[in-house]
Order: sequence, then structure tokens, then C-alpha cells
Amino acid sequence: MLDRILRYFVWESRAITGAPVTFGAAVLAMAALISCGVIWAFRHETISLRQQLAQYREKLGGASPDQAKAALDVLTEEVTALQARLKPRRVSAAQQRAIADRLQVPAGAQYAIAIVQEGGCWDCPQYAADFDGAFRGIAGWSVSHRVIMGLAHRPAHGLAVVLADPAHPAAQESVLLQALQAAGIEVDVAGALSPLDKEPQLLLAARTPE
Repeated sequence: MLDRILRYFVWESRAITGAPVTFGAAVLAMAALISCGVIWAFRHETISLRQQLAQYREKLGGASPDQAKAALDVLTEEVTALQARLKPRRVSAAQQRAIADRLQVPAGAQYAIAIVQEGGCWDCPQYAADFDGAFRGIAGWSVSHRVIMGLAHRPAHGLAVVLADPAHPAAQESVLLQALQAAGIEVDVAGALSPLDKEPQLLLAARTPE
């Protein structure tokens, strides 16, 4: 078997030696064909990529990748903000405990608070119930509820603590503000619209569009 293979290679060698021009031309022709194939494949791939890029730019209105990413980031932020607005506001159990822990009343004192919600505010009833749950069971606190219609000025955070004199909060008002701050709840501070409102109010309103 080995002898047969060796005789074949000897014969091939003699054939190549006997016709070097023909063999060289064949090699060059083969190399040319391979080069043409590679060039054609490269050009075909380039044309395909250019077509895909043109389609991409057409879909994006001619925007560059950086511009498209910036637009996508803005859209993502808008969707996130919309989801936050559509999600009902709640006071978590942890926040309720944080509020309750700081609502301690001095011995013999009696504090009162009115939880006032705007009529027509879709998530205010449950939101008010969550705050009520934080106050209920705390000795020394009296909680009342009211609904108000036609709110002229909504608090920016959709939640405000209404005080008789915001510049000089009373003891129970300071306790209330500190409790909300401890729970990480953002509120606005507003002055009472009527001198008859002696007790602090927790005003819940529909969130204003941003």
C-alpha cells in the first residue's frame, strides 16, 4: 500500500516537472477563482449590511444610533413616570410602624388630626385608610375623616399637612411632621383656609400632572 502511494507521488512529480507552465497556470487560475469568490462574498455581505443600515435609518427617520438611544431613554422615563402615576399610592406596613413609633403623646395630653381627602380622587380612599391604620390604636390621638370637593389648589406631592400657623407649628403638629418624615413620606405644608380649623389636617388630593 505504501509503495503504491509513493509511486503515485513520483508520477505526479514527474507530471508537474514535465509541464511546469501548465501546472503554474492551473495554480494561478485556481487562486484567481478563490480570490474572486472571496471578493464576491465580501461585496455581497457589504451590500447586505448597507441595505440593513438603510432600512434601520428609514425606520428611525434618519436618526443616528446615539439619537435613537436618547429617544428610547426618554420614552423609557416617560413610561416609568406613567406607571408610577397609575400605581395607587399606599402607606406600607413598615411606614405605618415608623409613623406609629413617633406618635407618642405626653401623659394626659390629647391630640387630634383630621384626614381630609379630595372627592373624586381615585386612590385617596385607600390612601386615607392606610394613614388611619397608622394612627388607630395610638393612645392620645383622635382621628376624624372628611371629604372635600372643589379643591382649588392641590399640593404638589398630592399630600399636605395643613397647619394653623405653618411658621410656628404646635407640639402635636411637630410630632406629626416628624413622624411622616421618619416614614420617608414627602408632604407639602400649607396654612389652614379657615381660622376655625384648629386641628392639623392631613390633606390627600389627586396628584397634579407633571
